Amino acid sequence: MGIVSKILEKKGKQAISRVKGVFSGGPEKEPDYPLGLHLNATLRFDPTDFIIAEQSFKIDFPSGDISVVAIGEFVCLGVPFHRFYLKDLKNTEWVLEVADKKQDLEVALFQTVDEVYPDDWDFWLNDRTGLIGYKDFNTPDQVEYSRVFRNPGPDYLEPIEFEEPIKGGGQEFCVNHAMMLYSREISVTVGEKLTEYLLVSKEEDEEGLLVRIMAGIPVSPMSITIL
Repeated sequence: MGIVSKILEKKGKQAISRVKGVFSGGPEKEPDYPLGLHLNATLRFDPTDFIIAEQSFKIDFPSGDISVVAIGEFVCLGVPFHRFYLKDLKNTEWVLEVADKKQDLEVALFQTVDEVYPDDWDFWLNDRTGLIGYKDFNTPDQVEYSRVFRNPGPDYLEPIEFEEPIKGGGQEFCVNHAMMLYSREISVTVGEKLTEYLLVSKEEDEEGLLVRIMAGIPVSPMSITIL
């Protein structure tokens, strides 16, 4: 289940207590988030890059009006990140991830392509051969992605761990991650290539453990319109 679905489920179960909380205290001022985004913001994406390589990408590119349902924050390798959890009118979900580097913003759009509930966690997290952290990752359709960090480098790197507080829809909770980022290049025209990411992460929250696999693509901040 994606973060947006979890929030909508919690929202339904806790509607009465949430309303009480709203009337017991004043409205909370939202922080200044990157790109001018905020909870319940509506945005659109320029589909140019996606149209060029649509058949090769693993994600569905959003079209029409997309809403920000939840926002997560964390620090990874010393870099502050924000995650904006999005949905469209069909409840299709995406994650817009923004790395707030000192010089500029690096933005990527992700979508879950698989969720795994392992019986054998050693297969995923073994400290020498675990899939999360190994130098390459092959999807079930035999598409190979290479590890982004220290590649070339050792065959295995420990997954990168961080805690992500998330809020939205009157709900707040935390997800603990142990992840590794992979990528591949897709040739779209002669001499032009686009990057596709694969983010593989063990996720743990109050509901349990799973491995989430998300595909993603870099997105130019200029291609996002806030309505």
